[in-house]
Parts: sequence; C-alpha cells; structure tokens
Amino acid sequence: MSTPPGSRLSGLRLDLCVAVVLLGDTLISGAAVAVDGGLPWYGWPLLAVGPLLFPLWRRYPRAVMLVTVGALVAVGHLHVGPLAAVPALVAIAVSMYRGHRKLTVSLVGVVSAVTMLGNWSAADFQFTGAVMEQSMLVIGWLHVALISGESRRQRDAYMAEAEHTREEAVKRKAADERVRIARELHDSLTHSISVIRVQAGVALHLARKRGEEPAPALVAVEEAAKDATRELRETLTMLRDDEGHRLSRVKPLADRYRGLGFAIDVECEVDEAAVLDEEVDHAAYRIVQEALTNAVRHSDGDRVRVRVHRGDDALVVEVADNGRARDVTPGRGLTGMRERADALGGTLDVGPGEYGFHVTARLPMPSTEPLIPVQAAAETGSPR
Repeated sequence: MSTPPGSRLSGLRLDLCVAVVLLGDTLISGAAVAVDGGLPWYGWPLLAVGPLLFPLWRRYPRAVMLVTVGALVAVGHLHVGPLAAVPALVAIAVSMYRGHRKLTVSLVGVVSAVTMLGNWSAADFQFTGAVMEQSMLVIGWLHVALISGESRRQRDAYMAEAEHTREEAVKRKAADERVRIARELHDSLTHSISVIRVQAGVALHLARKRGEEPAPALVAVEEAAKDATRELRETLTMLRDDEGHRLSRVKPLADRYRGLGFAIDVECEVDEAAVLDEEVDHAAYRIVQEALTNAVRHSDGDRVRVRVHRGDDALVVEVADNGRARDVTPGRGLTGMRERADALGGTLDVGPGEYGFHVTARLPMPSTEPLIPVQAAAETGSPR
C-alpha cells in the first residue's frame, strides 16, 4: 500500500521488513507446535512460503494471495494457531486494495465455507457452540481483511479525487485572476497607449501636410506605441483565452508576419487533441513567438524554419533562420526564453547551426501521452 512521500522505509525495504515480521509470526506458531512434536517436516515450508512471497505483492498481488491462502488451508489441520493466519489476512487485504475484488471475495467465500465444513466434520457434523465459535472467528477475521483493504482503497481514491478537485480550484482561481488582470490592463494601460499613438500619428500627419520633416523622436514615439499596442493585444489574448493548446496556434502566429519579407515553414506535432502539460505548452509557444520576432527584426535572411516535435523525454522547439550566424549579445528576448526553459528544468541553445542562426529549446515533458503529428507550412511574403 502507499506510504508517505519522503519516508525512509518505503518500497522494497518496507516490503522486506513486513515479510520478516510475517515470517517471524509463522515460525513462532510452528515452533509452538513443534515443541510438542506435532509439526511434520512439510509444515515449515508451508508456513514460510507466504511471508517469503510477500515482497512480490506489488507485481503479482493475486498470485501471492492464492499461494498464501492455499498454504494456510494446507496447514489448517495442524492447528498451528492464529499467528499463522496473519500472512493470508495481509495478502487478502492487499489484493482487495489493488482492486481485485471479485477474485478476493470469491476466495474468502470458498475459505469460509471450507472452514465451516472442516469444523463441522470435526464435530461429527453436529452444530455446537464450539463449532460456531471457531468458524465465525476465522470467517470474521477474513472479512475484516476484506473490509480493511477495500476501505484503504476507497480512502486513497477519495484523497486522490480531493487533490484533483483542489488543483482544479487553483486553476479556476488562476484563470479568474488572469481575466481580472486582462480587464485592468485593457481599461488603463491599453487606453493610454492608444491615446499616445493617435496623438503621435496626428502630429506626424500635420507635419507632413505642412511639408516639414517629422522629428525623429516623434516617429520613434509612434513606432513604440504601435509595438506596445500589438504586444499588449497579444498579452490580453493569452490572458483571456486559456482554452486549447497554444502550440496548436503556431501557424496563425506565423501568418502574422505576412508581408515582412520572410517565408516561414512550420512543422508542429501538437494540435487540440494532443495531451500536453500547460506550463510546457505556454513556454514553448512563447519561445516560438520570441524567436520569430527576433528573426524578423534582426536576421538578414529571407526564410525561417519552425519545428516543434517530441523527443525521448522532452518537447523540442527549434526556430532557425537562414541568415548569417553572428556573435549575439543576449537581450531581453533571449534572456526571457532562457528563463522560461530554466524554470521548467529544460535547456536553451542559441547560435550557429546547419541552417543558419538556430534557437533550440528542450522542455521536459511530464506527460507520457503521444502527440498527434500535424504538419503545416506557411509561406509568408517574398524573399528580401
């Protein structure tokens, strides 16, 4: 059964310790009978087989239960005492805990019937108080083992469901907080930047209408306002829309760069049906977005290649342009990508590659579900 995380005594070590205790119980029972000369040679292996097989319960719970209970029935006529039944009771509880309910209940029913018939036949088929007492004692302990295993299984299932419910509540709370932040940004920051952009545009229009050369600072203000408005719009979209995989929107992301002189080839193994961790999905999408922005702004090539595929144990994101690979001074974009990768325990490599300037991120994947391949190519613009 499960043990608390971080416990020093867990897994195989715990199983071995329990097996030693069970073996001690059965050997004590056998020794008590052997003192009076009433234990034949075959009684010892029958008493020891159950405890010795106990460490295998995680892989073969049904086989361990069948062998242990069978050994108990085989030594029943030797009157070895109640301690010899402890391994069988533990095996029954463990099998019930692992969910083998039909087999376990059926076996307990058969053993209960055999016990009743054995005691009845020993009393010359007369129902006496002693027969009922001896039979019900064994049958009662068998049912206690059944109930113990099932109750523990139900408790663990309840705890798992409670943990899942708590995680879902945290996610809903985080989603509500994202919506609130998006609303505040829209009501304040976006409005202010839009006013700045409009005013700068009017000033530029009036200057050109008068035949004057607009001031470089005014042009820079308008361009900065445009970039800020676009970034805020994307941020608000991400904050408000948390449905579906972000990586499934890589192709629409590439389409935004149409008309900028780049051809963008996209191959992504993630769609809405794929099972993907949310944090990995978000980080991968942001890395693709930032790498595309850097390529469009700084590359002297005319083509960008985006690959998102599943490695052995990680999601691999590759963005490469065919420009000349030069020495790169890490800015906020590269730093942000590296921070996202580091936060998930992944890696980020940037620099020259076989295609040109290469950005490769490896993000560990908690999920083991296979991804569904989807290939797309977005040819945007004309070569510069």
